[in-house]
Amino acid sequence: MNSKILFNSPDFYQPKPELEQYATPVDIVLEIVKHAKSLGHLSAKVADLGCGTGRLAIGAAIAGASVTGFEIDEDALKIARDYSNEKKLEIKWRNLAIENIEENFETILMNPPFGSQRPGADRSFLKKSLEIATNIWTIHLAETRDFVEDFVEQNSGDIISAYEFDFKIKRSMDFHTKDIKKEKAILYHIASLR
Repeated sequence: MNSKILFNSPDFYQPKPELEQYATPVDIVLEIVKHAKSLGHLSAKVADLGCGTGRLAIGAAIAGASVTGFEIDEDALKIARDYSNEKKLEIKWRNLAIENIEENFETILMNPPFGSQRPGADRSFLKKSLEIATNIWTIHLAETRDFVEDFVEQNSGDIISAYEFDFKIKRSMDFHTKDIKKEKAILYHIASLR
């Protein structure tokens, strides 16, 4: 895998607080892609829900997956599209709210909004991913563990693994007071039982 392309992938130029736009750190993307690929989850259709500037989609494409990135913010999507075109990566980019996705995928990779600005924002991402994919790799705040576990169980899903780590958020918005803030987060591998 050419990780140089991933390491050089762009961040948001002007992140929008209401969309909780934080690019997934490259080291986390590498871990997700490595685990998903080792289990054969990147061999069929893959989607990145709420793809932002496309890091998870880019990582999956570099690993050989057929990827579609979905994003409601056209500005972020343009960054993703321009970079992937420059690097000659074949990724489909769709300006579409996740609620309107109708096609099915083998695997979803996502770093949904944590719900800090809009409580429950991650709920629609979890719900849609359980409806349209077999395998879901998703990041959530550790403090929401009980909610995530209950929600997954109530929506015909099964948590296969949960890996806790420090998610570093760089100062990128006016209300940030620290250069880097560490949040405890969990990477879940979830199987849809639908």
